[in-house]
Amino acid sequence: MLVSLVFGVLIDLDHFVDYYYAERRPVFNLRDFLATRYWRKSGRVLVLFHAFEYLPLLFFVWQAWKGRRWAVAATSAMASHLVADHFANELKPLGYFISYRIKHGFRASELMDFDHDGRLQASRRRRAELARAGRLPLRDRLLSLFV
Repeated sequence: MLVSLVFGVLIDLDHFVDYYYAERRPVFNLRDFLATRYWRKSGRVLVLFHAFEYLPLLFFVWQAWKGRRWAVAATSAMASHLVADHFANELKPLGYFISYRIKHGFRASELMDFDHDGRLQASRRRRAELARAGRLPLRDRLLSLFV
């Protein structure tokens, strides 16, 4: 459905706002944009479309406008995107709440978990070593199917 595409993928259009905020001039470099680290340059994390608070509003608006089926499609697409981003990116646990970002003035220094990448890499190395030794716990084997 088109609505799933819009709310599951096109939600990332807000990254263009962050990118141009960091560059402060009308320039576009695809490699820099895809690296998604422009928040380091600007010191701010905006991603204005990425917020869990929008989910109930989205659901009720779409339910009133198009019905429950459309509301579920739009809301689940956006929720899936937000949950995936939440686990994959470096924002602190409340970072995908717009109210939390507003409270902290969108300052990256207060919103980012700078040790996230290091912990993630260490965990991946540990799991790889356990897998090579044939001692990977069942929980990790099951999780590896999804992550």
